[in-house]
Amino acid sequence: MKPAKTPSECTGKEEIREQIDCIDQEIIALFGLRFQYVNEIVKYKKDVESVIAQHRKDHVIKVRGEWAEKHGLDKDTFEQIYRFLVDHNIGKELEILEKKLIG
Repeated sequence: MKPAKTPSECTGKEEIREQIDCIDQEIIALFGLRFQYVNEIVKYKKDVESVIAQHRKDHVIKVRGEWAEKHGLDKDTFEQIYRFLVDHNIGKELEILEKKLIG
């Protein structure tokens, strides 16, 4: 569900909070979709090194920081957010890989 109003169209705190909640629901849904892709990519990875993919990880974090900066957001904050997200996903990928190698 997309926000019904722009920030300047809101007439009070509650309307603003409703719109923020709406945006956060979309963000969470997109993270869920992103994670589905993370689960799928393990099919194409054969070892721990390919899961960690340090060069790709560094590139993703750097680019997400640049994207954030282009939108007037703090680059360092979003690099930290994506570092956490990518590290979390690597952990999940390693769990999936281990099950795949054992099973």
